[in-house]
Amino acid sequence: MYSGEKSSRVGQMEEEIKLLVLLVTGDCNLRCVYCYARGGESKRHMSWEVARQAVDYAAARSPSFKIQFSGGEPLLNLPLVKEVAAYVRSRRLSVKLQLQTNGTLVTPAVARELKSLGVALGVSLDGRPEVNDRLRPLAGGGGSTLAVIRGLQNLAAEGIKVGLTAVLTAESTAGLTQLVELAAYLGNVYGISLDLLRPLGRGREGCPAPPEPELLSEQVGAAVRRAGEIARLGGPLIRFREVERLKFQLHRRITRRHYCYATTGQSMAVMPDGSVYPCASFCGLTEFYLGRITDSNFSLAEALAATPLPGRTVEVMAGCRECRDRYLCGGGCPARAYAFTGRVDRACEEDCLLRKVYLDCVKEKTRIW
Repeated sequence: MYSGEKSSRVGQMEEEIKLLVLLVTGDCNLRCVYCYARGGESKRHMSWEVARQAVDYAAARSPSFKIQFSGGEPLLNLPLVKEVAAYVRSRRLSVKLQLQTNGTLVTPAVARELKSLGVALGVSLDGRPEVNDRLRPLAGGGGSTLAVIRGLQNLAAEGIKVGLTAVLTAESTAGLTQLVELAAYLGNVYGISLDLLRPLGRGREGCPAPPEPELLSEQVGAAVRRAGEIARLGGPLIRFREVERLKFQLHRRITRRHYCYATTGQSMAVMPDGSVYPCASFCGLTEFYLGRITDSNFSLAEALAATPLPGRTVEVMAGCRECRDRYLCGGGCPARAYAFTGRVDRACEEDCLLRKVYLDCVKEKTRIW
């Protein structure tokens, strides 16, 4: 952990936890070439005792919060997901459940189970088969796209809508409009979330390449416009998460000084062995290790106070202070900033560009800014 004075910073952190990420396994049936978590290189599953202590810790500090199941591939430890869901119900906790999956293991039976759990689903898909298969191959080397589409169809048969998450590499960015078209064709996709490639984990190994700024600006804007065209022609409206967030902020005149709960002390990610980090994207980085949830004296606020995350606001960040739109983005993802610059207290240029593209899309659509 970072060293430094704790006492003056603990008071800055919120006691309430709003997001608990449980990395229920390190195992994965895919070998995504950029995986920041290096999914599949560890076979360890989270135990019930670790999961229970994490839920109890959050519940003791929060009247309501969200639990996100992640990994690896969380469906490889579906029994634990079900056990946590049952525990939440038995304690009558005000908790929303969300699960991020690669979708390949969603059989009709699994889809029915997920529906019974009432869990919101995010499915990872980077584009058309020739793109997604190269970026997100099966552990044995084959393509994963057809299995993902079967999984999505099984979810659709149960009436389950999903959000897609796509990682923006040079290759996937070039095919974003085709991803929008595929999402509209599938019929049960309500939106797409775009995640810029981060050079962490396997992503540090230099393959694949991140998108060039011109390509990023051109293709993200084209994808948002294509979604609008499909909706005007009578198809489903595929929403982009950050565009919708900006529209909401502008309509409600909401300012955003922080990017995420990791910078306000309101989130924690717990690995299978009980190790705690500010968010899943920091997991495994010794600089952001906060302790173990199984330790009786563990304190999230105290541990976070020894990191550079408290006080990360747009008023103090280099690259944000002079930006007229700083209160709309909150300074961008701290994990992405760290991956690109080695620091969390300065803006990541790629992140800035992507958010300016989103803002241009909102201006074009609403004429509000």
